[in-house]
Amino acid sequence: MIEKAKALGGVLLGVAVVVCVLALPVVFIMGSLWASEHLLRPLIVAGWIALALNILILLPLSVFKRLRGFTGTGMFLSSYIFGLVAWLLGFILTYALWGLWAVIVGILFLGGGVVPIAILATLFKGLWEPFLTLIVLVAITFGSRVGGLLIANSASE
Repeated sequence: MIEKAKALGGVLLGVAVVVCVLALPVVFIMGSLWASEHLLRPLIVAGWIALALNILILLPLSVFKRLRGFTGTGMFLSSYIFGLVAWLLGFILTYALWGLWAVIVGILFLGGGVVPIAILATLFKGLWEPFLTLIVLVAITFGSRVGGLLIANSASE
């Protein structure tokens, strides 16, 4: 009797794990939709502030060798704000233009595929403003990430 209860418990645990694993993408997509609706606008403002800080404060301070570690790290960290804005915007554009199937395909590419898919969707639909916005966001993200690393590494030389 105890062996049957253990076997039944193991089967129920296995079913629960499978249900949780299958529900995870749904929860991720629904959470991303919520974040896109509620967090994108404040993140865009934070992105503009971070860009202004990078250009007006951190880059000029990078002239001084002692401050390069600080300024490079600041620029590197700000790239995550730019990347998050690009990802949320790419998520929204992919969902709006090509639907849920394209979002799922984008998420299957380690989550970051929604941005290239959104770039393709805006390109094929002829939506040039969001297309250029995504291109600029990707360039700023990787530019500030690589630039921050280069500046921070130049401090140790």
